[in-house]
Amino acid sequence: MENKNETELSITLKNGSTIGLKGAENPDALRGVKLRGLVIDEIASIRNWNWLWHEVLRPTLTDYQAPALFISTPKGFNHFFDLYEQGQGKEGDYKSWRFTSYDNPYIPKEEIDNAKKELTEDTFQQEYMADFRKHTGLAHKPWDREIHLLEEFDVPGLWQRARGFDFGELHFTASVRVAIDQDDNWFVDVCYLNNTANIKGHAEAIMAEDYVVGFVPKWGDPSGKQWIADFEMHGVSIQPANKEVGQGFRGWVEYCVEKVNERLKPIPGHTVRLPDGKIIENAPKLFVIKNGRTDKFVTQIEMLSWKETATGDFVPVLEETGDPTGGHFDLMAAIRYLAVSYKKKPDDTSLPDDTKLFNSGFY
Repeated sequence: MENKNETELSITLKNGSTIGLKGAENPDALRGVKLRGLVIDEIASIRNWNWLWHEVLRPTLTDYQAPALFISTPKGFNHFFDLYEQGQGKEGDYKSWRFTSYDNPYIPKEEIDNAKKELTEDTFQQEYMADFRKHTGLAHKPWDREIHLLEEFDVPGLWQRARGFDFGELHFTASVRVAIDQDDNWFVDVCYLNNTANIKGHAEAIMAEDYVVGFVPKWGDPSGKQWIADFEMHGVSIQPANKEVGQGFRGWVEYCVEKVNERLKPIPGHTVRLPDGKIIENAPKLFVIKNGRTDKFVTQIEMLSWKETATGDFVPVLEETGDPTGGHFDLMAAIRYLAVSYKKKPDDTSLPDDTKLFNSGFY
């Protein structure tokens, strides 16, 4: 079967100029090619963009001072969004524009109105309104940085903390820590992602992060029994994530993703009061604190997708390649293990405060 990325079409014009059509993901598509102009369509779908841009496109465009036009339907907050954002600034050597179908004089309004009725909201917003926040295959569709990403505030010392873990030997070991208020609202405040340390190094780093917050219950990949035992030897106690309760007919991963999404969905009438005085109405129960230690978590949750079939359908299997943080969306696995395991124990008013804090999180 022919590799679609090796397909090439060349058209020679009367003036001797040549227009070539090649698959941009072919590593040799532009090597040695003298460019007078470049157009790349559906750039948001390119999987090896960072390599293509730094190793091929940018040097080639610079050498020949060739103009370039990049076009695409948005695919979430990926490399295409980064390019768009950079082009919105006043400084820089290129500009970016966002067009909705209503801006296109060649698309009848009736066609747009019909599409709005027939398509899902995510598909319509992505395909017709050029909305970066919508992506038909996103695993965490409820995520919205305008709702879930909070400016930094001082987390009260008496709030419970809890962690989820994903283990990796050749890949990253990851951990997500959340701070939990009295109403069981979660605030991601620390993320750990490392693929160079051994278990002793991982354990020491985790203990250092948690040193000032006291006891932190932890849950990890239930298939990582040896990892759990090795962490225990180095002073970090991790429980296997709960893999038995409530899955029903769904697969384990799909069930775990939905447990995270349940916390991301805004709840009518739910009010969250932050320590800095800010009040959030109709709030979700999961937030991320923007403090410089959660950036990779935000990147992963905005980009993790389900696998797409050749027919354009999505199946309940996560697409874990193309993680811009270098791994396999390991932080998302860590938050999933926590989401299916942690339960906040109701306060026992007969216990002193420090005892309630220690026992929180267990039934």
